[in-house]
Amino acid sequence: MLQWTIVLAVVAARPDLPVVADASVAVEARCAVPAAATSAAPPPGSAPEVLIDGAGLRFVRIPAGRFRMGSAPDEPGRAAKEGPRREVVVDRDFWMADRETTVAQFRAFVEATGYLTEAERDAGGGFGIDFARGVVEQSAAVTWREPGFPPPFRQADDHPVIVVSWADADAFCRWMSEREGATYRLPTEAEWEYAARAGGDARWWFGDDEAALVRHANVGDASLHRAAPAFTGLAAGDDGHPFTAPADAFPPNPFGLFGVHGNAWEWCADWHRDDWYRDRPGTSAEGPPAGDFRVIRGGGWLDPPSRTRSAQRIWFGPTFRYCLLSGFRVVRELDDASPGA
Repeated sequence: MLQWTIVLAVVAARPDLPVVADASVAVEARCAVPAAATSAAPPPGSAPEVLIDGAGLRFVRIPAGRFRMGSAPDEPGRAAKEGPRREVVVDRDFWMADRETTVAQFRAFVEATGYLTEAERDAGGGFGIDFARGVVEQSAAVTWREPGFPPPFRQADDHPVIVVSWADADAFCRWMSEREGATYRLPTEAEWEYAARAGGDARWWFGDDEAALVRHANVGDASLHRAAPAFTGLAAGDDGHPFTAPADAFPPNPFGLFGVHGNAWEWCADWHRDDWYRDRPGTSAEGPPAGDFRVIRGGGWLDPPSRTRSAQRIWFGPTFRYCLLSGFRVVRELDDASPGA
């Protein structure tokens, strides 16, 4: 399909910005997963606990719990590195931003600090898409300020910021930590999937119905195809957004999180390691101690359904910045977080 071919084309253009090595669906031997693996999803109809910080970022409290991380061997769209599926314990509550970091929020950081993103510091700029030809191009004109969407479309302040590298996202978190006097960071990969699932065990937080995806997420679909006919193999239906959408445009999951599927991919704190799902110690939610690539999760506005599942995971070099793949949401640690699960 064209959209994934576009991402792979980045590797040919810049081998120092590597893409996931194995994106194919694979069959593996089934492994036992404890039947008791459950998360602490809030009761239906209950409101999540909310924190609004001094900068106006809105957080919801994610309770400690346990869940089954990864996907079953027979899950449609599954990739090999989503298994073997295993029980993971998230042993402390944490605050998670209820939406992806927005253009306005990132602009406030830049204006307060004078920070230049890696795309701005690199004379080559970021990677955008030539939508007429369906190819990736690096351009000095492509940055978080101008991701390179075809006119007349322009990102609004409430859209997720994109064309940011892992280091750019980490710099935002460090600034927020200093500003607020609390620890801000990117979520671990396990925290991200636990929060995205919000007590569910299906492909998406709302279930397995692919036809319902366009009612719950901004993904590649008919609206994208109308704006950019070169893109095919997309989701059935129309979510009304050809490119990025407001970060809270679709219903939140039971934890109160908007946009965990689609819109912008979200950087995680973790390094990637191919065998980590198999070798991760016990039920630990920690990622590998070192590596060459960082994990990114959630899918984006251009992706087909299989790329937006809760278990879907890819990884890139931490300097990677691309108009499709590179956004983020932040975690704020609780001072009074207590062990759970």
